[in-house]
Amino acid sequence: MDRSVVGSIAMPLAHAVHDSNLITAALKAGMGVVLPGQAWRNQLPLDHAKRSGAFASLALHRARIVVHPDDAMFRSAFAERYAAEHLDAELNGRASIATTPGHVLEQEGAVGRANELLLARLTAEEFLARRGSAPAPGQPASARRVLYATIMLQGQHAKVPSIVERLVGDYATLEGISGYWIIATNCNQSGVQLAGYASLALGLEAASGRSAVCSGVGDTHLALLASGVAATCAGLHGMSFTFPPAPLPELHKDSEDDEDEPGLGVYVYHRAILGNVGRLGEEGEPARRAIFRNRPCPCGHHPAEEPPRGKRATVRHNAWSVSADAGDLVKLSVPAAERLLGRRASQAVRMRTFLNLGQLKRGFTSVAPAAAHVRADSAAADEQT
Repeated sequence: MDRSVVGSIAMPLAHAVHDSNLITAALKAGMGVVLPGQAWRNQLPLDHAKRSGAFASLALHRARIVVHPDDAMFRSAFAERYAAEHLDAELNGRASIATTPGHVLEQEGAVGRANELLLARLTAEEFLARRGSAPAPGQPASARRVLYATIMLQGQHAKVPSIVERLVGDYATLEGISGYWIIATNCNQSGVQLAGYASLALGLEAASGRSAVCSGVGDTHLALLASGVAATCAGLHGMSFTFPPAPLPELHKDSEDDEDEPGLGVYVYHRAILGNVGRLGEEGEPARRAIFRNRPCPCGHHPAEEPPRGKRATVRHNAWSVSADAGDLVKLSVPAAERLLGRRASQAVRMRTFLNLGQLKRGFTSVAPAAAHVRADSAAADEQT
């Protein structure tokens, strides 16, 4: 990985239980490690596959109850214990960037969001009380750990400006945190939704002076980077998040690295179209062959004029491509990055038309205007103060 572009790795805490070597290697390389506890799994039915396996062994798992974030059950000793056990699980897993518990809300601005803010405050208090910023065992004194507040926001809510404004106001004043981990839930990468996520991330950064990370926004995460969002979480399991999760089989030992695991095909990404090429399986093969012949790939994980074959080669190709795309943007100023992405989006539209592929996601063109609006509001506020 290009370390000037990729500074941290993220993997679900339940998967990290069986992949400690990766965490050790990342920490040794001086990278940040994020291990989200995925408290939202406690919202699923008791017999759901996502509540079994390694997740069931974590202290934050609520084995006998289904957590309803809109319930008043959070306003008790339950919330304090829940926040403490969530933090404890992530720190014991050797996360260098811990997160607060996050759940999927059916409504915004109601009891559920108040409970999420309560959990964030309690986690921040626990982090301070136990001196959670101390480095993980075996790490140098300079490797201080930090806490990010989780904000899970559904796409249907992200497109409502009043909801975004309220979230910025509520979370910008949180104490004891270093940043925000925004998880786009059920995001369709439409223009209005991506504009909302951009406004949330950039609004929080402007109001608090802290970094915001966006995950789950798909390939349009590049638009967020181009317009100045501090970071995005992108990769095999960071591109989208659907709730409730699709009923795919749970992997052996929560590994998610089984070449032959059924139901887990990986799309092939190509930089020339800013997205995935065609469909999975044989149906999408003609398009894949055509684009790699027309635009050879220099990633080195497969023949340049042929698409990658098999899950491992595809994942490595995709990881290189996502990193290369991000690197082209984050090394530029925001105006220059937005112009570059605009040119690439126009080229991608032409290539998609040539190959008879689907339309480019509108999020690629909607983020820059939303970002400009946030910058204008921030500048006006600075003048008034």
